[in-house]
Amino acid sequence: MAAETAPMRPERDSAIDMVRGLALLTITINHLTGIAARGGMRGMPFPTLSHYGFSSAAEIFFLLSGYLVGLVYLRPERLGQRGRFARAMAARAGKLYLFNLGLFLLLIPLCLASPGLARITFFHHFFAHGAPAFAGFLALYIQPFCLEILAAYIALLLLAPAFAWALVRRPWAAAALSVAVWAVSYYHIDWRLPGGTPAGDWKWNFSPGSWQLLFFGAMAAGRVRLLDRVRAACAGDARWFALAAAALAGLTLLFFAQDWLGVTFYGQSKDRLGLLRVGHALVVCGFGLTAFWTWPRLQRGRLACLIAAVGSASLHCFVASVAISYLAGLLWVESGRGYATYLLLSAAAPIALLAFGRARQALVASRAAPLPREVGRRVHGTA
Repeated sequence: MAAETAPMRPERDSAIDMVRGLALLTITINHLTGIAARGGMRGMPFPTLSHYGFSSAAEIFFLLSGYLVGLVYLRPERLGQRGRFARAMAARAGKLYLFNLGLFLLLIPLCLASPGLARITFFHHFFAHGAPAFAGFLALYIQPFCLEILAAYIALLLLAPAFAWALVRRPWAAAALSVAVWAVSYYHIDWRLPGGTPAGDWKWNFSPGSWQLLFFGAMAAGRVRLLDRVRAACAGDARWFALAAAALAGLTLLFFAQDWLGVTFYGQSKDRLGLLRVGHALVVCGFGLTAFWTWPRLQRGRLACLIAAVGSASLHCFVASVAISYLAGLLWVESGRGYATYLLLSAAAPIALLAFGRARQALVASRAAPLPREVGRRVHGTA
């Protein structure tokens, strides 16, 4: 009887894991490209979709993460569990904080081994200013290169219970408030949080006031299981994919038209999250998801399984991707900063992340597998 009345967990959609995995692979390459560009590299960056459109992979990370929060924690049978949701978000934020700290400590030896890498990634600031700078990191005030995204995600998780409370009671008012906060953050540039990376204007690159629009909007979509409806419509019908592909092609042409026509289109800001960037990220997500839903066999190959393994463990794999990018950056800096070396490392870095995701998946499976009866008896002293 308990099994009949227990609330059902949403069925895992491997297409979402695939898109998140592809986003993390892209982030790995983009982070290495960022290190190389700051280190003086000359030459065309290793090709990723981020270099041929108005958005980067970070937007996909926020979109799908927010959607899954809404899908899992704001299901109808959980709407009365506000305290449980707040505790879950606080626990998740605490976990991210510890992962962020662990990643920071893991990267210190790499930057100590390479002063050039330390300067490029802003770790030299922590080495030069000692305890006050480290205290700033612990307070989420200062972040080195690549770690800013986790700080913003922590802030949004802590704000999520308040938005969820408004979303359940007054959905349209919650949506209007999110848009209003975004508009204020977008048009008042100096209202971004102080700190961020110790360079430039000392403001957060991922402004929570702006990026909440993606995260909370996706939470609202997850609450009504919007993607389930689209997935059902895509079954055996390629028109949704064709629509997403046409939209992506149009935006790509618009992106290249900036060079052809010598113009710059409004709404591309990353730190303030311009609407053109939001639209491009939504189209990229739609393109990937509709492709996997329309042709499920795309999810069954060996490479697809490796990509899904990365996407299904996004936090662990994000931490691994940053470590891989830093290690590749160290090799590039210390080997002479050559363009050919950059290309080689850019090809190797995502392969290393795929290997990490597969190894983690195998480790989790081995821990979850039941022990044979004979082994279990010996372990528990009952043989």
